Amino acid sequence: MESTESVKKLCSLAQLDIDAIHAYSQAIDKIEVVGIKEQLIQFRADHQRHVDNLSDCIRRSGGEPPAFQKDFKGFLIEGFTALRSVTGTEGALKAMKGNEKLTNRTYDEALNWDVPQDIRIIIEANREDEKRHLNYIETCLENRAWEQGSEAA
Repeated sequence: MESTESVKKLCSLAQLDIDAIHAYSQAIDKIEVVGIKEQLIQFRADHQRHVDNLSDCIRRSGGEPPAFQKDFKGFLIEGFTALRSVTGTEGALKAMKGNEKLTNRTYDEALNWDVPQDIRIIIEANREDEKRHLNYIETCLENRAWEQGSEAA
């Protein structure tokens, strides 16, 4: 993949992680269960790490990473998350499930990009985080973890 195309795709991936950070902030504000809230705070930190390591890849490839602000899609994701989160923990988790499915699909697609091996390793590691996030959220929803008490998760 030519460098300009590679930079563009990496910027798009970094922007998705930026949007995820904002969505997690919306969801975290509505989570009442301490254990779940703490886990989502950790997931938000994972997304920040993804932005940082993708930004390094973009700079090494001669590009400029996206600014730390939502794009149009980010406003939609954050708005959807805020709306779903109004109902509390369950709604916030359902919103984040949708967001993490999008992020997982996007990282799956990124694994098919023709990028240098050092960048591929970062994409693979980030993808593993995304799988872990989605698995946790789906498990919480299946087990109705918010009904287990304040320390559930």
